[in-house]
Amino acid sequence: MSAELATSAPHLKDTTAAQVQTSDPTALIESAKKAAAQRAVDEYFDVSMRWVGIGSGTTIQYVVEAIKEKAKDSHILFVPTGFQSRNEIEKRGLIAIDFSSLPENTLLDVAFDGADEVDEEFNCIKGGGACLFQEKLVAMRAKKFVCVAGS
Repeated sequence: MSAELATSAPHLKDTTAAQVQTSDPTALIESAKKAAAQRAVDEYFDVSMRWVGIGSGTTIQYVVEAIKEKAKDSHILFVPTGFQSRNEIEKRGLIAIDFSSLPENTLLDVAFDGADEVDEEFNCIKGGGACLFQEKLVAMRAKKFVCVAGS
């Protein structure tokens, strides 16, 4: 498995300090999450994929949204790591399956997940929530793991 980190840093490179300071912090954070999700999907998702893992957290809604825009009539099966990600998948008309339903020896083409914090060396801190174990299982079964971080 290979791992990648998609961030929104290029999205903010043309933003001046004055713009950032006067912006609504919540809107700025959500904009960064959305930009990072879009970039991750643009770079690592392909409509020809068959199996895609979807992690949990606040950034994942934007990942699923970007995937839906790219894969209008999808044959892809999505493996969510929790209730929230299953809901995000299903409310967009995509197909969610349980991890335990994966055929034996099947690898996910890619798994997307978020991180609570990312440092300058791209070390990621994951939350200790109820989905952490399932997120690890999904990540280990993926050919490529993409961590999506908003800033």
